[in-house]
Amino acid sequence: IGALEAATFDEAINPSDLSGLVELVEYAAPAFSTATRHEAERNSHLASISRLTQLYDVEKVFNSTLEMDELNPIITAKVRELLEAQAVNLWLVKDEQELLLMDRAGADPTCEVGSSEKSGEGYVAAVSDAGEALIIDDAGDERLQRRNAGREGGIFSAMVAPLVAKGFEVGVIEVINKLDGTAFDEDDLFLLSSIAETAASALNNAGMLQAERKVAILETLVKVSAEITSTLDLDRVLDAVVTGPGAVIPYERATIALEERGRLKVRAITGMPRINPQDPNVVRLQELLEWASLSSDAVSFSQPGEHFEDPRPETQAKLGKYFAETGLRGFYAVPLTDDDGRVGTLSFESSDPDFLGPAHLEMIKILASQATVALRNASLYREVPFIDLLKPVLDRKRKFLALEKRRRALLIAGAVAALLFLLIFPLPLRVVGDASVTPAQSVLIQPEVEGVVQRVNVREGDAVIAGAVLATLTDWQYRAQ
Repeated sequence: IGALEAATFDEAINPSDLSGLVELVEYAAPAFSTATRHEAERNSHLASISRLTQLYDVEKVFNSTLEMDELNPIITAKVRELLEAQAVNLWLVKDEQELLLMDRAGADPTCEVGSSEKSGEGYVAAVSDAGEALIIDDAGDERLQRRNAGREGGIFSAMVAPLVAKGFEVGVIEVINKLDGTAFDEDDLFLLSSIAETAASALNNAGMLQAERKVAILETLVKVSAEITSTLDLDRVLDAVVTGPGAVIPYERATIALEERGRLKVRAITGMPRINPQDPNVVRLQELLEWASLSSDAVSFSQPGEHFEDPRPETQAKLGKYFAETGLRGFYAVPLTDDDGRVGTLSFESSDPDFLGPAHLEMIKILASQATVALRNASLYREVPFIDLLKPVLDRKRKFLALEKRRRALLIAGAVAALLFLLIFPLPLRVVGDASVTPAQSVLIQPEVEGVVQRVNVREGDAVIAGAVLATLTDWQYRAQ
C-alpha cells in the first residue's frame, strides 16, 4: 500500500524509539487499504451516476426535434462534447452500398461534408456492412494511414458505431482523436455505443416524419394535377395552382402572372378572387415578377435578418425595398415555359425566409411543369370563342355530306319548300307559352377546406352580395383538434 519514513538531522534514531511507530503502521495499513477501496467504490458510483445523467440528457436533447436538418448538428455536437474528441462525423445511409457524410462537429481534414464512402472503400463502410462497433487505437494502423493519405495532423485514433433502429441501419457515427492526445479505449467505445442507440432512434423518427411529409406532398400534387388537367377553364386552373399547394407548402401568398401580348400580367393571387391592376400591392408584385422573369431559371431570395444578404446591388435595391414594404422575408419564383416559349411565372412568398425545403422545391418543380401544360391548353382553348357552337354545326355538316346524293337532294328540296311556304304564309310573330330564365354564366362555389354542410343560407334565385355567407360547414373536427 505504501511506506512511512522517519528521518532526523541532528542525532541518530534509537531503535527503541521506533517501537511505537511500528505499532502505528500496523494499524494504519488496514485503515489506508479500507479508505482506498471506499474511495474507489464511491468514485465508481459517482461515475455511474454521471454516465446515467449524461445518457438521460442525451436522450432529451436528441428527441427535442423531429427536423432532420436540426437534429444532425445536435447529434454531432453532443457526442463530441461528451467524448471530448477532435471531430465527430455523422454518416447516413444513401443506399445499400453507399454512405453519405451529412454533418460534422469539429475539424477533420481527411474528408469533406457531403463526401460518400462505398462498401470496401474504408473502415466506416466496413462497420456499416458488419453492423458492429470498431475502435482503432494504433496510429500506425493501415486503415488510418489510408484515410490520412500522408496529411499532417491526421487521425491517430478513431471509433465507429452503427446507428440501428428497429432492426434497420440508418447510418454510422464516427469519433476522431481524443483532445488529450491519448487513444480511445473500450470504455469510450461503450459510451459511444450507448449514445448511438438513442441517436439512431431519433434519426429514425425524423426520417419517418420526412417520409410522411413526402407522402402528403405527393397526395397534394396528385390532387392538384388531377384538377388542373381535368378542365380547360383558365380561371379554374389558375385558382387550383395558387391555392392547392397550400396544404403542404407553408407559403403565405402564391401568384401566377401570364404572358399576354409580350407583357407579363398578374392573373391569380392567393386569397384574392378579383385582381385589381391599380392595387398598389398588385402593382408592386407585378414589377417584381417582371424583374424576376428576366432569368430563365428559378430565382430564390430570402432575408433572415435586418440586412439583405445578397451581395448584388440591384438585388439589394429591389428585394430589400420589397421586403421592407410587405413584411415578407422569403420569395421564390419559377418560370412556366414549354417548347413554344414562356407561358408565365409562378411565385411563392412567406414571412419565413426558410419556408421551402428540398421536398417543397421538388414539388414546385413538378407542379410548374404540369401547370405550364394546363395553362397553355386553357389559353389556346379560350382563343377559340365559338368552339362550343361550331362543333355541333360541323358535326351535322359532316353527317349531311355523308348521305346519298338522292337523299341529300330530297332534303334540300324539302327545306326549300318549307322556306317558300313560310314566305307565303308567315307564322304569327307572337308566341304564347311558358318560358324559363337561365343564368348567362354559372360560377362554381367551393370551400377551401373539407367538411359537411351544416346550413345553407340562400336558395337558387336569391340575390347575394360580396361577403355574404352562403353556407356553413360543421366544425366539430377542428374543435376536436
